[in-house]
Amino acid sequence: MANQAAKITDQFEKGELELKGCYKHLNNFERHKLQQLWGKLIDRFDVPVNDLVGANNSLIKIETFSADDKEVSQKDIPKGVIYNGCKFGETVADKVGEPVVPVKYENICENDTLGEYIWQTFREDVPDTLVLRFLRARKWDVDKALDMILAAVKWRFVNNIDEIIYYGESANDASLMFKGTSFIHGVDKLKHPIVWAPSAKHYQKDQSFSQVKRYLICIMEAVRQMLHYPHERVCLIMDLTNHSNSNMDWPFTKMFLKLLEAYYPECLAVAIINNGPWFFSGVFKMIKPLIDATVAQKIQFAKNADGLLKFIDEDQLLKSRGGKNDYEYKYILPDPKENSLMANKELKQEAISKRKEIIKELIQITKEWVAAGKKVASYRTEPQLSEPTSAAGGNNDSGSSTTAATSDSATSNQAKKEEAIRTELELHNKRDECQERLAKASLELDSFTRARNIYHRLGVLDCHLYDFSTCLN
Repeated sequence: MANQAAKITDQFEKGELELKGCYKHLNNFERHKLQQLWGKLIDRFDVPVNDLVGANNSLIKIETFSADDKEVSQKDIPKGVIYNGCKFGETVADKVGEPVVPVKYENICENDTLGEYIWQTFREDVPDTLVLRFLRARKWDVDKALDMILAAVKWRFVNNIDEIIYYGESANDASLMFKGTSFIHGVDKLKHPIVWAPSAKHYQKDQSFSQVKRYLICIMEAVRQMLHYPHERVCLIMDLTNHSNSNMDWPFTKMFLKLLEAYYPECLAVAIINNGPWFFSGVFKMIKPLIDATVAQKIQFAKNADGLLKFIDEDQLLKSRGGKNDYEYKYILPDPKENSLMANKELKQEAISKRKEIIKELIQITKEWVAAGKKVASYRTEPQLSEPTSAAGGNNDSGSSTTAATSDSATSNQAKKEEAIRTELELHNKRDECQERLAKASLELDSFTRARNIYHRLGVLDCHLYDFSTCLN
């Protein structure tokens, strides 16, 4: 683990992104593993999400977090104001005083099969960028990656993640939004978006577990909008400045670690634990067994600004943490009319139809691409033709004739192999172009299926392009 930590530090010092195994950076081995996984996914496209089975034909299971769903009991509910005029259970929509989303959520899927719902999981991502996350997380073991991605799809389906995205912040606990217990601002030295998590603002008693779960999903889906090739990861700063035991929330911590490992894998470039109090080493010993090994390797520790400046340039580091960036988190309530486009059913249907046509095209190309990969692989597994030996006392002319025929056959096979490789790579490039068109079409649909958030209001997000300079105080 120490070697991995040093490797991450070295990457930041040299300004080198880790792109191995990422979209547009695949070797032959990785590309064929990707093809195998897509083949197994397509084989299950007609199966209802709740009936999905994994590589060993066992029903896919998901984490429900039911063991940690410890809602605040009625007697423990705070009676007065929690923060900034917000009472317990008050939502952002309650504070606005009128509906923020103009029309009720409607599922845009035609049925509940994997072949329909998986595109909701991809949303505006280039599909391969998401699929590759699961392959990397499972060290290119196709069967393990299959089980993992199917579990993620099922988890999103069961938990109505698209509905959470649809209503966005409007249904979030208002005190959480005003506190800013998590927020996105700035980029690190490798241009990854920075997620700040100042723990001193969080108190378990201030909101229900279901609300903190919803809030966390909203944050993860908001930052996901900013993750695009080649910057597909985030820099997470667990800021423990002024942290005390009263800020600890074990159910939340366990849930966050599970989400990061199982349902949002390979999204982390580095996790920096900043300015931990004297007792935190003991707390970390208790947390460490819960942390996935891959996530654990990305954890760094910083005690002050000097530690943070190893990963973040001074102009991107908040002034409050020793940098020169003036930004201070301040929540802006939604404008009741900011989501008016979501009510335009005609434009929404046009966007749905456009995306649907590209999905059909991509499925067909993917099937051809998978078949082409199998054909190329078959040439690798064919036994090599050996030089024939003439029997004792045999006819030398006959032996020469056989050798010539064998040579011609080998030449022919080599030509076929080269043609198969050419076809596969042509399909690969054609498929990439189609995937990128799908991502753009999905982004057009996003305006009808996602409520605007604070990063739209600040001018940071515009069609998934982001610029944090627009929100400096």
